[in-house]
Amino acid sequence: MTLTINNIVFDNITELDIRRETRRTDIRYNTQGDMLIDLVNRKYVIEVTFGLLSEEEMSTLRGLCNEIFVSVTFDSPEGSITEDFHISEEPAPVLTEIDGCRTYGGVKLKFLQK
Repeated sequence: MTLTINNIVFDNITELDIRRETRRTDIRYNTQGDMLIDLVNRKYVIEVTFGLLSEEEMSTLRGLCNEIFVSVTFDSPEGSITEDFHISEEPAPVLTEIDGCRTYGGVKLKFLQK
């Protein structure tokens, strides 16, 4: 599985959950309590778990998390989709060092469509 974030391809993904959620964005009522406006949007939510990441890959991923919105490309039944997403939290990896080589595991991110 691969996920492209701002034209950087991450191909060491162990879990990928892509779903569409319904979000109500604008609900208004009149003085009698009748609903006047109810705007509903369906937006993508992506939850991804990465396999082991090198120091360079982890640094790149943290840099992407500093941006407010990132462009994410993923495959869906409708084909390849590219949308803008917000990364809601910074990754908190587990550091492992074997023979002087550092790797990061347990990196999970949640993307919310703009």
